[in-house]
Formats: sequence, C-alpha cells, structure tokens
Amino acid sequence: MDPATEREELARAFLEASDFPPVTKDSLGELDIQSIIYNPKLRHDINYDRDLSFRPNLDGTRGQQKHAAARTYWLALKAELILYARYFQGTPPLPRSTRTVQCMQRRIPKMFETLREVLKSLVPARDHGRVDEHLDVPKLMQEIERGVCDLLRLSESIAHLLKEHCAPMRDVWVDEMVGFMRNSMETKDTGKLAKGYTEGLSHLLGILEAMKLDVANHQIRNLKTLLIEDSVNFERHYHLDRIVNRRSRVNVEASHQWFESALTNYQQICMPRKRNMMLLQLEVFVRVTISALFSKGPLNLPDTFYMDQDRLLVLQTEIEDLVCFEMCFVMLDQLVRGFGNHESTSPGSRQVLRSSLDALLSQSADRGLAQWMKNSEAISDELVRQARIFSSCPPTHDLDLLQRANTYLRSMLKERFYSHAADLESYVVLQVLALVNRHIYSPPMELFNSLVPATISHSSTPPPLFGPTNTLHSQPAPFSDISNRITHILLLHWRIWGPIAYVQDEQDHNSTTEVLQPRSSSTTTTSSSPPPPPRVLPPPPAGTNLDPAVVTSMKAGEPPDNGQEALEFAHRPPSYQ
Repeated sequence: MDPATEREELARAFLEASDFPPVTKDSLGELDIQSIIYNPKLRHDINYDRDLSFRPNLDGTRGQQKHAAARTYWLALKAELILYARYFQGTPPLPRSTRTVQCMQRRIPKMFETLREVLKSLVPARDHGRVDEHLDVPKLMQEIERGVCDLLRLSESIAHLLKEHCAPMRDVWVDEMVGFMRNSMETKDTGKLAKGYTEGLSHLLGILEAMKLDVANHQIRNLKTLLIEDSVNFERHYHLDRIVNRRSRVNVEASHQWFESALTNYQQICMPRKRNMMLLQLEVFVRVTISALFSKGPLNLPDTFYMDQDRLLVLQTEIEDLVCFEMCFVMLDQLVRGFGNHESTSPGSRQVLRSSLDALLSQSADRGLAQWMKNSEAISDELVRQARIFSSCPPTHDLDLLQRANTYLRSMLKERFYSHAADLESYVVLQVLALVNRHIYSPPMELFNSLVPATISHSSTPPPLFGPTNTLHSQPAPFSDISNRITHILLLHWRIWGPIAYVQDEQDHNSTTEVLQPRSSSTTTTSSSPPPPPRVLPPPPAGTNLDPAVVTSMKAGEPPDNGQEALEFAHRPPSYQ
C-alpha cells in the first residue's frame, strides 16, 4: 500500500472506529458464572453435547462485521499513536491546547482502562493492587506525553502476572505478545513503532479473552452435572416467567391446539386404551413429532420447539440422507442383478458405497434431498462402478448405461422418496417408543449418559430384520443414533412443556405429572407406581468456587431477564487449542 493510501485509511479509521477495543469487560460479561447459570440456551444445549464449551462467535455475517470492526479499531489506535508521537515529540513542535489533546486521546486511555478491568476480573483480589500499579492510566498518559512511556516494561510486567494465573498452554502467546513489543523498540520509524505496539496490545487482548474462555469452560465442566440435573426445573420456571409477564415468544394457545389436534388424529392408532391417559398422550406426542420430521417441506412444529429448532433441522436433513442411502442400496441390488449376479449385496459392500457417497456429498455445503438430486449424475456413476466391482465385471465406460442409471436414480428420488421414508419412519417410531418406555423415568443426567454419543460411528455388523418386509438395508448404527437423539429431545421437551402448553386442564395435568418427574434409574416402575419424592440437586463438585446464593438461584430456576440474546460468544467446541 502506498503511503498516501495508508494515511487516508488511517485517517478514516481514526474518525469512524469505535472508541473501545473489540474485547471489553462488558463483552466478556456473558462468560461470568452468573451469566452462564442464567443463559437459557446454554442450560438447554448442555443436555445434548458432551463437548459443549464457549468460543468466540465469529460465524456468518455478524462474525465478518466484528472482524471488520476490530481491524478498523486497531488501525485507529495505530493512527492515534502516530499522532501522539507527532504532537508531543515532533519537530518543529506543534502549538498545544487542552481541547486538541482531549480530541486526540480517544482510545489509548480507554484501552488501558479496559486492560485493567479485564485483568482484575481474571486474577485473585490479592493481585488487584499489582494490576492497578501497572495500569495507572493517568500516569501512563503523562509518560506518553513526555515520550518516556516504556510499553515493553509494561508488557513484561503483565506477562509475568499472566503466567502466574493462565494455563501453561497460553505461555507461548504471552511470549509472542512481549516479542511484538520488543521488536517494535528496535525501530526508529514512528509508523513501524506504532504498528508493533498495536500488534502487541491486540495480542494481549486476545490472551485475556482466551483466559476468560478457559475459566468459563472450566466452570461449565465442573457444573455440568448440576446444570443438567436442574434442566427441567430451570426451564419450566424460565418459560413460565416469560409467559406470565408476556415476554414469551411461544404462543401457548396455538401449541395446545396443535397437541389437541394430534390427539384426535393419532389416538386411534396408538395402543389400546387400557393404558393410562399419560402414556397415551406421550405416545401421541412422540408420533406426531416424528411425523413432522419425516414430512415433506418445512418442519411444521409449534413455537415450543424453538430451542431445539436447529437440532431438529439437522435431524430432518440426516433422515433425508438415510432415505436416499436406502434407495441407493436398492438400486445397487438392481444393477448387480443386471450384470448377471443374483447374490444380494453384502453389508460390507453397502458400507463401502456409503463411504464413497459420503465423500462425494461432503463437498456440498448442505445435505438433504436437494443435494442428492443436484449430484445425481456423480452418484449414479458411483453406483454403476460399485455394481461392476461387486459383480466382478471389467471396468468399462458405457455412456448409455450411465445415462439410464442417472435417469432411473432421479426418478426414484422424485417418485419413491416418501414411500421409502414411510418405511424408515415406521422403524424409527417403534425404536423411539421402545427407548421412551425404557427411559420414561430416567433423570436428565441418565438420559445424557445413555443417549448422547461420545462419537457417531457406523457399525459393520449385519443388520437385523427390521420388520416383515425387511426393506431397510442400512446398518443399525445410523438409525440407532437418530432414534437416541429424537428420544432425548422429546423426553426433555415433554417434561418441560407438557404441563405448560399441551396438557392444560387439571385432570390431565395430574395424570401427566408422573412422566415429568424422573425417578431413580435403579427402581423398576409401572404406570401405577406412587409418585416419586421431590428431587434434590447434587452439590457442586469439589473445587468449584460458587457463591451459595448462586446455587440457591439455580435450584429456584428464576433467571433475571435483560431481554438480550447472547451475541459475543457461541457455546460450541472451542476454537482455541
């Protein structure tokens, strides 16, 4: 970049950038223990993810905007440092005025104040005096004006403090930060000096953010059992509070009507009425929700599912993929017979085909039926190739066969998708109902341990008979994983929303209470068993520094609501390693 363009960019950034750095005490506030405890989305999501943790939320358009804003800020800070050098130490000297100094000092004082606030939130109270001594803002600004501010010494002092409290894995970052400061001292060029200081300060803020993330993720790990066990209690209080105060996004009446309609449509196909009403209602709820997952078009479920919307959309896409795999296995058998081989394809051959098609489709940003249609030519080519291999036919290129195979595959995907989906739905419904029956009284932590996989793997063992028609060709693992995830979502959802939105009259509410209160997994229960005693939350794990009032508020499940969504951080597998 030529000097004139660079000066113009620095001037624009100085005028337009935020006065505060990209990382502040307020922006890190949602990583505080109180914010974690009262974050309803995290409290819900932690039930479904073994590796849930915070990371900077830099995805999508918002992430790009934050990245651009941060770049503009650091350019503005560089411009401000250059202005200091020219105004206070330049030759010839410039006329000075208090107003000019105030206009010029827009960011550096706030940067030092931010560093002080964030550092004090990360170190024990006994070290707050050291932080105040190192980051005495008026003193630092006087030193800058006189040209005697030693930012290298300051960075070394902060580095020593950080290494006492941060994880050893961060020591390399701390040394890099000091290195930026040290290298900048070796130049006499004002622009390069300002650039080095800016890079060092940017790196320092990145370290502080990473330390805050480390602390937050450590707290999540320590409190995971407590948070999961209290999920139903917390979410019921949270949703009821918002409904009562007319701040809920959920239309309870519409949700109740949705469930009443489901009762009318599904109770005849459920098991005989000799069961109690609670079990009938739960089975209807299971069937209507799974039907929505397998239905054509957008996912049509009430507002009560808003916290599980993303999970359900992922499941819907995976279900479409499984149905498409099933049709490909059928077509593979037909191609094999066309090559004169009347043996059924082996589970191993189907697994090889699945892996090949997975690799082919992984190049697409999205999955689902639309991507299978888009990639039908490549998929049909792979099907013909695999059929030749299984039939021990020479690998010849038959253009007419490839075209006919592609036409046939597209026809199957268009015309037979939902008949194959119905076969899979019937199997998944039975599997989910069996899991619901097994876990109907399991506490949330037992659901987590039983239904959340550590890793998702595909079995290579032969599939069982899936019914009298035996139409499914996939290995059982993909179906089991989907059934486990559906069961987990539905059981927690029913316990939370059943008495709030679906079963509202007094008689049905009483009959539903039983399923909403988990029992000890060691006790065998039936629908006629007496109701369980009140559940007592476990104490926080040893070594967890948690105010007793915080634990009390967790048990009460009454979070304060500031009406804002968490935007700065996403609770996902961390990007910092």
